[in-house]
Amino acid sequence: MTTSPAPRTDFTAGLIWRDANVRTGPSLTSEIVEVLLPDGVTRHRADGWTVGETVVEGSIVSDVWLRLGPGRWCSAVNFDQEIVAALPREARI
Repeated sequence: MTTSPAPRTDFTAGLIWRDANVRTGPSLTSEIVEVLLPDGVTRHRADGWTVGETVVEGSIVSDVWLRLGPGRWCSAVNFDQEIVAALPREARI
């Protein structure tokens, strides 16, 4: 996978709407290191993003993965889709 610097780093990813697995990489086969539970209050921050394995959750389909910190990746299907849609596709970490 080719990477380039993201012009937008450290942004609010927002609330999660369902249980979300935090993984060691942007893939469903990466090890789960934490499970985030929705609480309606906690706004999560990401320090970057990349295109990775496609994830399908109901009618939401996304190949965007948010980096919540070093070695901590979460599929964007778990977050506000308006925030995810605003990320520039050509720039990522």
